[in-house]
Amino acid sequence: MNYRIVADSCCDLTDEMKAELGAEDTVPFHINIAGESIVDDDTLSVPVLLQKMKACTERMTSSCPSPYDFKQAFVNAGKSFAVTISSKLSGSFSSALIGAQMAREEGAETHVFDSQSAVCGEVLIAYKIRELLNNGEPRGTVIETITRFIDDMKTLFVLDDVSNLVKNGRMSKIAGALVSMLGIKPLLGAKDGEIELCGKVWRDQSVADRLLDAIAECGRVIDGDDLVIAHCNNPTLAEELLEKAKRRFRFGKTRIIETRGLSSFYACDKGVVLSF
Repeated sequence: MNYRIVADSCCDLTDEMKAELGAEDTVPFHINIAGESIVDDDTLSVPVLLQKMKACTERMTSSCPSPYDFKQAFVNAGKSFAVTISSKLSGSFSSALIGAQMAREEGAETHVFDSQSAVCGEVLIAYKIRELLNNGEPRGTVIETITRFIDDMKTLFVLDDVSNLVKNGRMSKIAGALVSMLGIKPLLGAKDGEIELCGKVWRDQSVADRLLDAIAECGRVIDGDDLVIAHCNNPTLAEELLEKAKRRFRFGKTRIIETRGLSSFYACDKGVVLSF
């Protein structure tokens, strides 16, 4: 594993996944709740984070890693490929680009990918990068292939609570207000790196079935494609979604992951995200 993989902490990798991928520790965001700055690293407890979010009556925010944080990760890696949350949602990509330039001055080599997604989308990209590297593909081919892969990738999610997305400018106030007024769960997707409202889940609908319908409606042949499902404190829905997806589609490798700090901050309790 000559090349390492670097990602910001919106890429929800477990220690086992990091070892499998040849990945550095993720470069952490900070989550700001009631005057406290919480580092999104391995010391963060998601249940405690959710409790603090529930108790907070003020606006809660997040801040991306600094260029220096990325620079250190790139220098430690030596040669790397990096993946960040969508540049339309955060300054993480810009910080990584600056950090990459700083790291090159110290002899490091890296290329930064804007995932145009988040959460399990970043995980999916990281695994695709490792697959290409394991197949012996040269750096230029990896860059070209992953760029196309990102353009084709789909990300869908259903949240019980969109308030943090709206308050922090990640989702339009109009869409958020419509969701609240109608008493429905929004079916959201990533389009050109931004969050769009692409459907609704009514009270009498199965969330898993609605998400699977959205996969079928995406207009892309998915036979053999990998699927990653992320959930925030909602393993039952994630398992239901996976089992139904296996029966309905011909996915390749499938994975269920738990959201970490930043992903949990925006997905909120019970949120579920999938990328393919």
